[in-house]
Amino acid sequence: MRLSIKLLLLIFATCQPVGLLSAQPAPEKDLDIYLAIGQSNMAGRAVVPPDLSAPLDGVFLFTGENWVAARNPLNIYSSIRKDSGMQRLSPSYGFARKMATLQKSKNLGLVVNAKGGSAIEEWMPGTPFFEDMLLRVRQATKDGTLRGVIWHQGESNAGKPEVYLNQLGHFITALRDSLSMPHLPFVAGQLSVDKELRKPFNEQLLQLPERVPHTAVVLSYGTATFDSTHFDSPSQVLLGERYAEKMNLLLQENQHQQSFTFGLIADVQYADAATAGKRNYRGTLKTLERTIPFLNAFEPEFVLTLGDLIDRDFESFDAPLGILEGVHAPLHHVWGNHDFSVADNLKAKVGEKLGNSTGYYSFERGNLVFLVVNGMDISLEGHPEGSENYQKASDWMARLESSGANNAKPWNGGIGEEQLAWLVSKVSEAENSGKKVLVFCHYPLLPENGLHLLNSREVLSKIGRSPALVAWFSGHHHEGNYVQDAQGLHHLTLRGMVEAQSPVLGAAVRVYPDKMVIHGIGDEMDRVLEFR
Repeated sequence: MRLSIKLLLLIFATCQPVGLLSAQPAPEKDLDIYLAIGQSNMAGRAVVPPDLSAPLDGVFLFTGENWVAARNPLNIYSSIRKDSGMQRLSPSYGFARKMATLQKSKNLGLVVNAKGGSAIEEWMPGTPFFEDMLLRVRQATKDGTLRGVIWHQGESNAGKPEVYLNQLGHFITALRDSLSMPHLPFVAGQLSVDKELRKPFNEQLLQLPERVPHTAVVLSYGTATFDSTHFDSPSQVLLGERYAEKMNLLLQENQHQQSFTFGLIADVQYADAATAGKRNYRGTLKTLERTIPFLNAFEPEFVLTLGDLIDRDFESFDAPLGILEGVHAPLHHVWGNHDFSVADNLKAKVGEKLGNSTGYYSFERGNLVFLVVNGMDISLEGHPEGSENYQKASDWMARLESSGANNAKPWNGGIGEEQLAWLVSKVSEAENSGKKVLVFCHYPLLPENGLHLLNSREVLSKIGRSPALVAWFSGHHHEGNYVQDAQGLHHLTLRGMVEAQSPVLGAAVRVYPDKMVIHGIGDEMDRVLEFR
């Protein structure tokens, strides 16, 4: 009898792996990828309830060649699985659903490669399972980054718990070494205790985080099985959520370990002179002295002063520089206009005094490029009267004044052609190499309140759109300021210490892979500056 076309289509559809039926769009190639491996409970033996049959929003499953919308059963594309009909609900479903919420990820990838009945010996380095697992991870991570591993295995090894922990530690180390990821988070799950034999195993497994760093263990309390070994559907979802919570904590710990801190101080502006208005010229030394222990408490990698260490007179440098010797980190000094309020014959010695002989330079820490910029490059105060750069600044100031610019003031400065070319090249190099850039200059670019860099618009037009540039830190405006421009660039002006109303003043900046957290000291505000 000839089958109808409609019946043929129905048979074809029901024979396809269910993941292929989803019309969910293909992912972008920046997936947060998680590997789910182990034996039957990770493969999934629980019934898939009707309410868990739909694809997971924003979660994709690796087929071995490409990505499809993730839906149960998630072990269907395993290269080592048993019969397809045995693949059902596993903890990877609850894990992915919860993880997408905890990490706020709309582009999560799963590589599920489990096999029922497999012993840990079958997973050790050199075995087909181990090599196949590595191959699939490397293929998958062409489209993203491996963030962690969830592991449920042990029913086949429950009789020798004292041996298992050593085997598991060896497996984790080999996996991390093979992927060159020494801090790869790894979460293992306890077995069901419906059989008395497994209780010693579970107790041994609890020691894993003490034995192997960056690991965690999911507890099986409160779960149930349908056959004394395999978790039922509610338990699989519960375990998956517990896996996600543990993984999230490990990721946060790793992020903290990858972070570092630097300190910021602005406008100490010391002078042996009486207080004028809000400017406490002599008292600022006491504020500086009280602030340093706060900075040291954050264990900074380095500390930057954002210009105007003094208000006037070359001999004024000695007092604040002496106090700054108490900082337990290297110091970087940005040039400010008041640093050059010294006799013309001493202006050339300011850079040497501050340990910044060129005025601008770069240094790196991890994936970040730090650019110290010289805003005194073209300025009236930065050069002896009658010098070439003094004359350039005079001409520049005249043009700005005639155009009605509100920053055409003798206490402001700008960046010359040579330095600007250097700045553009540094930002471009960072962008091409996938690094981020932080710039430190005495003068802000924004807001245009009359205290900003003379050629702020030119600088913004040349580097402001680069995704590499994260923030421009400045001083000069003692009240402080913060602006995030339309391109997402952060402009943070710190409060000036010479006008501090609080006993201490400054900031400790904690840098993470995706953001900076500003911990304000004294009246300086706390902020979170996300990378763009």
